[in-house]
Amino acid sequence: MKRGIRVVLLTAAAMLVAGSAVGVAGAGHGKAKAKGHVAKQLVRAGVHADVSLIRADGTTDSFSVDRGTVTASNGTSVTLLRRDGKSVTLSLNSSSKVRGTISTGRRALVFSRQAVAFRVLAPGPASLNGAMAAAPVQLAKVVHLEVSILRADSTTVSRTLDRGHVTAASTTSLSVKRDDGQTVTFVVNGSTRVLGKLAVGGRAVVVSNGGTALRVLARAAG
Repeated sequence: MKRGIRVVLLTAAAMLVAGSAVGVAGAGHGKAKAKGHVAKQLVRAGVHADVSLIRADGTTDSFSVDRGTVTASNGTSVTLLRRDGKSVTLSLNSSSKVRGTISTGRRALVFSRQAVAFRVLAPGPASLNGAMAAAPVQLAKVVHLEVSILRADSTTVSRTLDRGHVTAASTTSLSVKRDDGQTVTFVVNGSTRVLGKLAVGGRAVVVSNGGTALRVLARAAG
């Protein structure tokens, strides 16, 4: 259960790291890494992502992620050429945390808010793969996540993630009460994949699109 949740949650939050799935905090507070086929496909294709989230205490956060080749950098900014052909420049300041070494001609992953980078993952002593566990978000408290990914071919894919206690479940619908007090209901159909034991009173993480559950990671109570 925990490994599956980790794949899905931080795939959405840290999303573009090094072309592989990334670690996610699950029902507990661990940050172990795991891999998943669906996550890999989303991550490999992505050059930009917009992420928004809600935590259990009702607070919210949003940020963007860009991945590309560094074409210019100095102490105040870094410029990336993404695989979709777009060049983006993000500001750097004293609060920007850099893991690895930003180098022209090398790839980098930049997390930003309003075009100001707050985290940069670059090759070097702290490699992209090694930095995956250091995601820039308080994952253990996240109960709702919305992600829009821009691919290199300019197509987009969006996913929503919710987690909480199962309050109702049938062959056609699933309701989950999140830890922020909100209850969300999803359509269940023949394409919905359920991993684990789905039962009322248990916990579940639901990855959905347009209100339809695509994947459910479930754990029975007790």
